[in-house]
Amino acid sequence: MTAQAKMVFKFGKVKSRSGVRALLAHNLRIDKPANADPEREKLNLYPKRTGQHINNTMMAMQRNLNGHKPRKNAVHAHEYVISGSHEHMKAMTTAECKAFFNDAIRFFREMYGTESMLIPSAHFDEKTPHLHLVIQPMKDGRLNGKHFTGGSKAAMAKLRTKFHREVAEKYGLGRGEPKQRVKPQDLDEYYKLVNETLPQLQGEASGLQQQIAIGRSELDQTKDQVNELESRYELLRDDLRDIEDIRQRAASMTRDELETAIQQLDERDYRPSLRR
Repeated sequence: MTAQAKMVFKFGKVKSRSGVRALLAHNLRIDKPANADPEREKLNLYPKRTGQHINNTMMAMQRNLNGHKPRKNAVHAHEYVISGSHEHMKAMTTAECKAFFNDAIRFFREMYGTESMLIPSAHFDEKTPHLHLVIQPMKDGRLNGKHFTGGSKAAMAKLRTKFHREVAEKYGLGRGEPKQRVKPQDLDEYYKLVNETLPQLQGEASGLQQQIAIGRSELDQTKDQVNELESRYELLRDDLRDIEDIRQRAASMTRDELETAIQQLDERDYRPSLRR
């Protein structure tokens, strides 16, 4: 079963004039993306009033403030990127894509009202056709982005749903599943499971720690035994070398010299006596 195509609905805030200018440089193709096809750039759509002129656009936004001086932490613009699943968008004709984008512009124009300035740019020169929409959010003569988007994830989720219902759905695009918040009963079930399982796991962990301690103790003892055996081996090897030396010299030794050599070996208490 083929999965339904999904709409693309991305939202961002721009918090400075320089940020707005950088965004417009991309949208108006002042800065050319490396992945854009120059042969298809002629299909792109730009604002009718200001075209691809970034300075004219920035001046128009300044005039639209009508003397209002934004706060230092003000949101200067909202940006939406509107599109859909790649295969679905490529299958749509250019006319269908333009209709989709025009409906999206109409939706946001109604939402933001006549005070706000909309700067749309439709791109057909990249992999998937898409719409960039920069909006200067004005309300009662002031920049007021929160008035339109609510400033919360829940409000943005409602906006996505509304856009899907009124625009994207008509073009065969699904909304995508909204993220489900954890319910209190889910937490209760989780905590119950933790309370039942945790003591058992703690007991098992304690048992393993004891086994590890015993294993380490036994390992230390084994290491000591190995070290002792290695020391005895070294001594016995020295004895063997000394005995071989005495054996080779025995024919030329006096009886007293031989008795003395054997006595010196017998004085080593880590092996049986050489005397019968």
